[in-house]
Amino acid sequence: MGTQAYVGTSKRTFQQAVLRLLETDYALLGSRRVLAMLAEDIQQLVNEFYPPPDRLSSGWMVFTGTKATGPKAYPGQSAAEHQLVTLAWPVLLPEDIQQLASQPETKPVRRQWFQKRLMRLIEYGWQHPDGPVLLTLADLAAMLGLSTIQVSQLLTEARQSTGKPLLTKGLYFDQGMRPTHKAEVIALYEQGVDEADIARQTGHAATSVGRYIRDYERVRLLLKRGISVDHMSRLTDMQPGVVRSYVKLTSQYHPDLTQCAMPPP
Repeated sequence: MGTQAYVGTSKRTFQQAVLRLLETDYALLGSRRVLAMLAEDIQQLVNEFYPPPDRLSSGWMVFTGTKATGPKAYPGQSAAEHQLVTLAWPVLLPEDIQQLASQPETKPVRRQWFQKRLMRLIEYGWQHPDGPVLLTLADLAAMLGLSTIQVSQLLTEARQSTGKPLLTKGLYFDQGMRPTHKAEVIALYEQGVDEADIARQTGHAATSVGRYIRDYERVRLLLKRGISVDHMSRLTDMQPGVVRSYVKLTSQYHPDLTQCAMPPP
């Protein structure tokens, strides 16, 4: 993922939030340049009347995320057009330092250390009273000092090991490089979320959600019976590529079922 991944993060500012408020809630007419100047003046007043606080817990970072509200993103939509929420995030806590001091300095230990902090940030935003608040891969990479590729790999591993959806902004709003709709639905289904709630959270039609889940369960049942992928395609009347996508999803949540099912590419 290139530098363009960070464009949305850089635009998530107080001035952009004011600009959106003026255009939407107040429906002010006029050039965007004039509204941007007004937002800039409001930002200056805030800086003068509400200076940054002198106290913040060690290891916490003030950072602006995106509230998990509104419709799915559309092509060309600006990242700043979503509702923004600024929180203090638990980036580096005393327990993290203690773990560094008490465990050997090895790559697996360090990888687990980053993964734990990554999951904590995502779940903190999702469970926050002012949220759910979402972060992008680029946000998380900047906060943790990692690359977006490293964050993506850690998230994939965490989803596989925990079964949790661990929703990022891109996953929730259907933007950019993200899992398929099937992966999004099945992640929530494996968490025990009701079909109606899955449809509401993902913005998919209830009929589509139901089809994804039932096809997934059909493939999982055939895997339990030891049916090969090629035979599954004929039995289910699904394309081999579709069957393989469901087998891959099953491997994330039930790896014991897929050890012999997927033939080498």
